Amino acid sequence: MTTQTYTSKKSAQAAARRIHGKDYAKRFEVQEAELGTGEWVILEKPVTTAAPKPAREEQNGVKRPAPGGLCAAVWDYLDAHPGTTAKQIREAAEGKGWNVNNAMCELYTWRKFNGISGRVKA
Repeated sequence: MTTQTYTSKKSAQAAARRIHGKDYAKRFEVQEAELGTGEWVILEKPVTTAAPKPAREEQNGVKRPAPGGLCAAVWDYLDAHPGTTAKQIREAAEGKGWNVNNAMCELYTWRKFNGISGRVKA
C-alpha cells in the first residue's frame, strides 16, 4: 500500500511483486490513479469475511437440512407426520410438486436422523 505512482500497469505489477512477493494479487491490486492519467498505484484489497453458517442440528451422524430448501420442506412434512410410509411420501411428493426420488431419500435420511429402523406400522 504505497502512494507512489507508476507510468504503466506492467511496471506497477512488477513493483508489487518485488515489494509484496509473487502472490501479491491475493492482497493487493493495481489500479489507475485517475481515469485517463496513465498513472498506476498499488492498493490493498478490502478484507472480506464470509458470514458464519448457522449451526445445524445433528443426530445419529446425520445433519438436519438448512431451513428454506426443498429438503427442509420434506423434513417439515415428516416431522408433522412421523408415521409416514414410503407409499405415503410418494403420494405427498407428487401432490406438493417435490421430486419423488429426492423425497424418498429424505424419508430414509430423516428416519436415520430420528433413530427409526425397521418397518413402521401404518
